[in-house]
Amino acid sequence: MRDEPLNAFCVDLEEWFHICGVPTPYSHPDSWNDAPACVEQDTETLMRLLDEAGAHGTFLTVGWVAERYPDLIKRLADAGHEIGCHGYHHQLIFELEPDEFRADLTRAMDLLREISGQPVRTFRAPGFSMKPECFWAYPILRELGVDIDVSIVPAARDHGGVSGFTRDPFLLHTDSGDLRVFPVSVMDLFGKTISFSGGGYLRLFPLSLIRYGFGQNHREGRPGMSYIHPREINPDQPRLPLPRMKYFKYYVGLRGTEKKLRGLLARYRFGTVSEVIDSVERFPEYSLRDGQIVPS
Repeated sequence: MRDEPLNAFCVDLEEWFHICGVPTPYSHPDSWNDAPACVEQDTETLMRLLDEAGAHGTFLTVGWVAERYPDLIKRLADAGHEIGCHGYHHQLIFELEPDEFRADLTRAMDLLREISGQPVRTFRAPGFSMKPECFWAYPILRELGVDIDVSIVPAARDHGGVSGFTRDPFLLHTDSGDLRVFPVSVMDLFGKTISFSGGGYLRLFPLSLIRYGFGQNHREGRPGMSYIHPREINPDQPRLPLPRMKYFKYYVGLRGTEKKLRGLLARYRFGTVSEVIDSVERFPEYSLRDGQIVPS
């Protein structure tokens, strides 16, 4: 029998070659149309697993993918999944100027809304790159109609991570309006704070340890969040020439991902980010002041 709390299931809807932080043969968008295509088939596998479990998720979509596969986005929306935004060109926020970020986001949001017919309220920064030095992005997100952000990891990680940050969903006041911020789930283990429920962590950790992380969050009255990329369901995807540690993180555990997902979907209740946020009864309040997030 499934545990009672409703948890968020997120899919970062991007192609297998959308990787941040290291040069690859597909680092520049001009090369993307020449790459083998996997995202449609892999996303359909995830859709089937969610449908079998009677669950819905939030598909945080790269605008370029939506433009290339509009029928996929329509099918996701028609199946009851939430369409969110993952930028147009999958660029790390801290590598962009505010005007560049606004232009990229505007292009993606307009496209996703037109294709999906949904308001597109939810955003995740590529590479979880919402760091303190680019909290300037929050008023821009609100200006463009985003009112839920799932970009912050309250632990150290590549490209992003805000160690010691609050783990509970909270209300953020900005000069452009209010957003609700839902940090990615982390757990405490052997004196360290680590992610556990998505990406390479989900592929590397045994299912028992992932359940331990969910249990730790649930005991503290906090909903969990799981996330995955379509490529992570495909052990036969093409391989990129990456540095050794990056290669390990990117490809470890691919053959076991589907089995773990089935186990999680059978054990826990999952819904969209909006559904989980709407079920939260009370939000601690924070404000954006001088580029920092502080208690109100």
